[in-house]
Amino acid sequence: MAIKWAIIGAGRYASNVTAPAIAGVADAQLVAVSDVSLERATELAATHNVEKVFDTLEPILEDPDIDIVYISTPHNLHAVHTREAAKAGKHVFCEKPMALTVPEAEQMIEDCEKNNVKLGVSFPERYHPAHIEARRYSQSGDAGNIEVVHAQFCRGGSSPISWRGWRSDPSISGAGALYATGLHPTDLLRFVLNSEIEEIRALTDANPPQSPLETMIYAILTFQNGTRGVILTGALAPRSETSLILYGSKAKITLKDTIWGLQKDDMGELMVDGDSVNLKMTFPTDSPLSCRMMGEIEAFQSWIAGGAEPQISWRNGLQMVKVANAILQSSREGKAVKV
Repeated sequence: MAIKWAIIGAGRYASNVTAPAIAGVADAQLVAVSDVSLERATELAATHNVEKVFDTLEPILEDPDIDIVYISTPHNLHAVHTREAAKAGKHVFCEKPMALTVPEAEQMIEDCEKNNVKLGVSFPERYHPAHIEARRYSQSGDAGNIEVVHAQFCRGGSSPISWRGWRSDPSISGAGALYATGLHPTDLLRFVLNSEIEEIRALTDANPPQSPLETMIYAILTFQNGTRGVILTGALAPRSETSLILYGSKAKITLKDTIWGLQKDDMGELMVDGDSVNLKMTFPTDSPLSCRMMGEIEAFQSWIAGGAEPQISWRNGLQMVKVANAILQSSREGKAVKV
């Protein structure tokens, strides 16, 4: 019997990525959608053959047929919507960031545990086959000692941009480039290295009160295993690329155009150039974003059915809230911050 999903927040990502991903998992079914804009909810429902459409959350929480709610609402609502869903006995799969503050995230966890429901936070880059392979090389020793890593995920060009809608309000969005692009390469480095971030030095172009939200982030990370990392992310890099490079004593691992999947027909490529191995792998697909989210959905549903806790459980979501807050604190105070 299919596990039934509802989408809360019918934005473009939910329609273009999440709904097709749910449809692509054999035992998953999207049965309801809710959005404050009934027009937007109706459009998603019509596109993906969803029967139940609402402009409030309550009908979904009261529906006994719905097993999981996917929350893709503005960032400041993730905590309240998760808590309401948990109290209604629904499992929750939440978009990043899990919450804007650590206390909010901890309250989400408490409510989910109290009501015996699972809480996952979406970080689909952990389910990209190239990233899984890079992690294997990193951990096997085939690349030697990884001293330095570099991750870049940028969009846009040289002209200033303005965040639109609720994303332009810091009290709702919490941050600009950090949540738009920055969490993906940051979490990916944690995953590939299998090591937590210990200290962060960050610089952004935010300039409150005139420009309260950053459009670019430049960060230096120190990991617990001793590796140093550099992150460049945001929306003001013309002719930019998405890439991840691990510099090892035995091999250099390069991931090109793999982060977030901006390509239309592939998931980028993995290259390993070393003392004893030289290879190049490509990852063709007709759905570069949805296919990695399918991996998340399958893992989350397996967890609900009694399987192993997935990479994208609340534990990882909570840690990324701490990391994000450390990046913002470092940039504001102009000093290194421990995570």
